[in-house]
Amino acid sequence: MKRFFAVVCAVLLTNAVVFAQESDDDDVYDDTGIMMRLNQAGDQYINIALMVTFPLNFGGEFPLYRKGQLSIGGSGMLGYHRFLTSLIAVGADISFGYHPTLGSNIFTYVPLVVNATVQPTLYKFEFPITVGIGMAMENYLNRTYFPGLVLKANAGVFFRATPSWSFGLADDFTFLPQWYDEAKYNSYGCFNSVQICARYHF
Repeated sequence: MKRFFAVVCAVLLTNAVVFAQESDDDDVYDDTGIMMRLNQAGDQYINIALMVTFPLNFGGEFPLYRKGQLSIGGSGMLGYHRFLTSLIAVGADISFGYHPTLGSNIFTYVPLVVNATVQPTLYKFEFPITVGIGMAMENYLNRTYFPGLVLKANAGVFFRATPSWSFGLADDFTFLPQWYDEAKYNSYGCFNSVQICARYHF
């Protein structure tokens, strides 16, 4: 019986040590050896991103899509986010995007999105996963569509270079539907963006 009790205690102790090591994966130690978390409730950051954007369902072929209704375009984004816990953040992003069209015109869109982020960390690496919903102003020639629905999903990897700055790459999916009284004019724009990002933490 004593041997069984000793084995059980050993197993529980081993599990506790393993769990403690796993839970400390997102901890960072400063030069004095003091443990610090990368993010805590109340921390904030500003996200800046430049993107190359691919129109997924307008015809044409990857990567330039020149023979489709829309060809490859670009976008820029600015966002503000605040951590509710060390893992979850909420915020808002505004961006501007454009795509040349088959007729050498320009399709532009300005989405404003509110979002929620879950961000696991491992040492100085951060892995944000974000979903968002919002509205957009879309313009082509002299036609403006507003407000348009926007749905977004985003995942990335960042390296916290300093306490104030992190840099990384992300992949973004955007859904921009347009609905009209006559269903034949409806469109369902799907766009994928590759982002180069910088974040200022404060």
